[in-house]
Amino acid sequence: MLLTWVGRAVGERFGPARFVPLLIGPGYLLFMQRTPVTPADWAVTLAAAGLFLAGGRWPLAVTVAESALIVAAHGTAASTPVVAKVLASVALFELAVRRPYRTALLGMLAVTVAYVVVLDQHETVGGVLAVGYRVLCVVGAPLLLGAYLRASRDALAQARARAREAEERRELAAEGARLAERTELARELHDLVAHHVASMALRAGVAHEVLPGLTPPVREVLDDIHSAATATLADLRRMVAVLRDPAALQDAGRAGSLLVAPAELPAAVTAVVERSAQAGLRVEPRIDPGLDTLDAVRGLAVLRVVQEGLTNVAKHAGAGTRTLVAVTLAHPAPAPVSAPTACGADTGTGRPDCTDRTVRVEVTDEGPAGPPAARLALPATSTGGGYGLVGLRERVALFGGTLSAGPAPRGPGWRLRAEFPAPRVPRETP
Repeated sequence: MLLTWVGRAVGERFGPARFVPLLIGPGYLLFMQRTPVTPADWAVTLAAAGLFLAGGRWPLAVTVAESALIVAAHGTAASTPVVAKVLASVALFELAVRRPYRTALLGMLAVTVAYVVVLDQHETVGGVLAVGYRVLCVVGAPLLLGAYLRASRDALAQARARAREAEERRELAAEGARLAERTELARELHDLVAHHVASMALRAGVAHEVLPGLTPPVREVLDDIHSAATATLADLRRMVAVLRDPAALQDAGRAGSLLVAPAELPAAVTAVVERSAQAGLRVEPRIDPGLDTLDAVRGLAVLRVVQEGLTNVAKHAGAGTRTLVAVTLAHPAPAPVSAPTACGADTGTGRPDCTDRTVRVEVTDEGPAGPPAARLALPATSTGGGYGLVGLRERVALFGGTLSAGPAPRGPGWRLRAEFPAPRVPRETP
């Protein structure tokens, strides 16, 4: 951790640590140097600190220049300034961190030659070991420390790269598993569900043609079964295509889309109401004319809530049940603005010039209108219930909305209610 902090502090090209020698150097000359300070001492110290500022861009050149400054200071200054020696070692350390090992060896050679030239003039032949020890301390230690820091940094980068690769492999594996599940589900839908629905449509069509003496109500029921089965097959084909290729949902030119175009949403809701009326329900629709301003995803949620609500009424309340289907867009009271602007623009009041809307979908029945035999006889599942409301609640929750199902506020009936925010639209100015 300490080495990493030091590497970041010194390793930045224009980091604040580069200006530290400009403060420490003069302080050393004024308060710590024992010999009298000469102009040459000031020149060498400030030159060494100035060269250190360029180490982030040219570390090898700065190392060589600091080494040459040590040799020059020995012949001009009263004594070789300590600041120049320290900065030469730091420059060598930074060179080892920033550049390859071969380049760092060139810097090591420059600093070593400078110290040998300076120290050899003061040492006798018997002091060779002392010269070697000093060179080892001021040259070898920074070089090894820089090499260690560089190796640690490379190892950390490799570990992060391996972690990213492992995460990508996990994501690919998860995506592969999801695609396999989607493909299996699409196959089951095609081979099992679509087969039975096609069989229903075929049998209804055959019965319509071959059975003599059918009364008009029976023929109408058979026609409704045939049209509903045919529409279901079309929806199943689109769903199978999307499950096999999720990109088909965004590609309008391939396999259609499960979404409902905004302009077609009122007609789609009306068609659902009409089919329920043909099944025997007494449905009273109240559809907001602004429903076509919803986006396709929210429009599909509205359609699914209406479908599920009417299906549950037919299943549990039976034919003849009076049902209210209300789809509304609730608008808050408009606030005055200074000037008309686009939605999302700042009007100067700190509020965006947009109005929030809330989608409310309610399917309310007045309770069973006939005997239990008039209700739909649907087989019970092994789990004791279906997943229609669960799926609707999850779908509505994606928009930050809520869904509730329970007794109607008035009467013995039942109410299914969904509420979620609609896309924001520009506010009309008064």
